[in-house]
Amino acid sequence: MGLFLWAGMALAVVLISLAKGFNVDLFSFLFGSITTVTIRDLVYILILAVVVIGVIIALYNPLFSTSFDEEYAQASGIKPKNFNIIIVVLAAVTISACIRIVGMLLIGALMVIPVLTAMQFARSFKQTLLLSVVFSLLSVVSGLFLSYYFDIASGGTIVLVAFGVFIIGLFFKD
Repeated sequence: MGLFLWAGMALAVVLISLAKGFNVDLFSFLFGSITTVTIRDLVYILILAVVVIGVIIALYNPLFSTSFDEEYAQASGIKPKNFNIIIVVLAAVTISACIRIVGMLLIGALMVIPVLTAMQFARSFKQTLLLSVVFSLLSVVSGLFLSYYFDIASGGTIVLVAFGVFIIGLFFKD
């Protein structure tokens, strides 16, 4: 149900951007706009991406254990509370890095839909993690390309591409 909520919201954003029915500043903040992204933002996104990937690689096992089963993590000597905080901080950093491109209202969709798509094909947590990154990048690059050439909202376009990849994946899963 949540998947269709995000897809419906993304479609509404794209349709509203085609009709030019929103104040540009409000529209950009809520739903994303590639035109608001500066070189400084790109450097910021790159630095944060390196930090997030580095933390995930360095702390993969305890993060996995905490995400999968907190009781098991605690029995293994891991402090789940600390790693839950790390997970929340990583999510917050990711959101802050992407908010200008995707927009405040659609960022949740970009964090959920690629993971749901990856779960259709992955056989492990690590495969799900890697495939979700691939599907996210595919959605972002394709969505930005389409939004630029059709002059429509980048956030809504990115989420619609992610939703389209999910739907296509339904036909190709085992």
